[in-house]
Amino acid sequence: MTDVEAGELPGGFPYLAVGSGRPLVYLPGFTPEHVNPAGLPARMAIRSVRPLAEGGWRVHLVNRRPGLRRGMSMAEIAGEHAAAITAHFGEPVALVGHSTGGTVALQLTADHPAVVSRVVLASTAYTLGPVARKAQWAMAHRLAERKPGYHLLAEGFTRNPVLLRVLRGLMWTVGNFGPWPSNPVDMLTMIEAEDQVDLRARLPEIATPALVVAGARDYFWPPELFTETAELLPNGRLALYPEAGHAVNVSRRFYRDALAFLAEGNASR
Repeated sequence: MTDVEAGELPGGFPYLAVGSGRPLVYLPGFTPEHVNPAGLPARMAIRSVRPLAEGGWRVHLVNRRPGLRRGMSMAEIAGEHAAAITAHFGEPVALVGHSTGGTVALQLTADHPAVVSRVVLASTAYTLGPVARKAQWAMAHRLAERKPGYHLLAEGFTRNPVLLRVLRGLMWTVGNFGPWPSNPVDMLTMIEAEDQVDLRARLPEIATPALVVAGARDYFWPPELFTETAELLPNGRLALYPEAGHAVNVSRRFYRDALAFLAEGNASR
């Protein structure tokens, strides 16, 4: 981790950066704390973006800022991201978002297209799927009460009834030891904002080149939502992997397809 830079974007957005080259901002999925990870979680986070850095990018893994105001909309949250990115980089950036980070990325691209050169939307769509909406809402509120909650996500990872029971048990056991969010308002604000997002009507106006990457076994969303999101984006395309689930963002195919898509933007500069 000696090559990893830790810092903050203007406005207090914590980031970890690795690699060299043109700037790429990576917005991760759900995090109970709006801080830079440390220890094993930090190593895992960097490992998940290092292939993008090895593809020739200076990757900034940017978390949401701490101290969010309860009741903020996703448009407000994305607007703060856009202002921070503009102030720090001073040029349009490649943007990659996974899951909740993908929701932020899509809202940001819709509202602030001058900030984004190309966008990769992994395991996300123009609105939450029914399993994602129900599960993350229940999980976040249990975590806020310092109760195990991650097991409530199990339905999004498998439809096999035996595996589902096993996974729920494992996730409950792990979640029973915490850690609990020190400021649950940040987590709840993000979940509540995402719950209200429906960008379907906005998609045809988003001219930014976009790649939607998803797994057909990501049960948080019906696969039709991924397909429709890509089809309604004027410059959108879809990479749907039949055997992949929600963690599509750490698959070799994801890195290959994302890097190829992002390289098209560099070639046109």
